[in-house]
Amino acid sequence: MASSPSYAAAVVLSLFLAVGAANAAPAPEAAGAPTAAPTSGAAYSLEDACKQTGPHYDLCMATLSADKSAKSSDTVGLARVAILAVQKNASETATYLSSIYDDDSIENKTLQLQQCLEDCSERYEAAVEQLTDATVALDQGAYNEARALVVSSQAEIKLCQRGCQAVPEHRNILTLRNREVDRLCSIAFTITKLIRPSPNAAG
Repeated sequence: MASSPSYAAAVVLSLFLAVGAANAAPAPEAAGAPTAAPTSGAAYSLEDACKQTGPHYDLCMATLSADKSAKSSDTVGLARVAILAVQKNASETATYLSSIYDDDSIENKTLQLQQCLEDCSERYEAAVEQLTDATVALDQGAYNEARALVVSSQAEIKLCQRGCQAVPEHRNILTLRNREVDRLCSIAFTITKLIRPSPNAAG
């Protein structure tokens, strides 16, 4: 079953603080990333925004550029595209988890693995819901809330990964998927953090 609410809350808080601190400093240059950064207060282009994601630059470009609206979007629009990309990926993984949990043909599906799958299924469902709420918050101009919801969804994925670490079969079933969603969450958080709202805007 899922961890206690207090433990999950502690993980969310620590992750939010850690990601926030990491993004307070300039992101390292990524191979192939543009060298020019926008001036303070300027809107970020797709490439400029992805540059800020550091080691995730290539994944950011590949993921966001798949949405035709990304190239003409402002920073808020890019953040929305990024959050929706995480949501889609997490939703697909939630569906995958549900299918393999009920698949009796999987060999050596031990009780430990079954518990891992059940726990992660719950966590991915929670993550999808939080990412849905994040897009709503973004559309309402509540940017801090949107960022917090992205961090909360990322914490769910990390707890899934941590809770299944001791299950050998997990490595072939979930590790790569967890890693992908985790990286996409980092991208969405970073781009949402780039938004510079007007003084009277929410969030």
